[in-house]
Amino acid sequence: MILQYVPFCTEHTAAYDYVIKRYLTECYELRNDTTSKYYNTPYGKPAIIVLCTHWHDCRTVYNESIRKLAAKWGVPLIEFDKYIGFSKNVLHPVTGKPFSQLYSTDIQVTEGIAYGHHPIRGEQSYMQQRMAAIFVDLMTKILPIKY
Repeated sequence: MILQYVPFCTEHTAAYDYVIKRYLTECYELRNDTTSKYYNTPYGKPAIIVLCTHWHDCRTVYNESIRKLAAKWGVPLIEFDKYIGFSKNVLHPVTGKPFSQLYSTDIQVTEGIAYGHHPIRGEQSYMQQRMAAIFVDLMTKILPIKY
């Protein structure tokens, strides 16, 4: 049972942990598959796994669990919440509400406070552009350069 190996476990943590373990195993086992281009390699298919936090810091349980999973497995972490440009700890100076409400399509109450939940989507969305920039910046450091 996965739960016994993950001391910081939630249902989502256990699910992510299982998927990571399963994916790594399946990639490794491709070294034994005669139809695979990774057949007879010592390591199988190289597995690239990247985890991401929620787009802002109000989802503390999720973000902390993802950080611990990334550390456990040694995989890169895209910390949207760290680089998004605002924090749940500071309210907007004009509206007096969390900044996330300005950039979202809906509201989620977390620990009694209404935060923006899903960011406004689309190519012209400031938050989507910001998240894309954060994502691309880290992925250029993770993925191998092919010439």
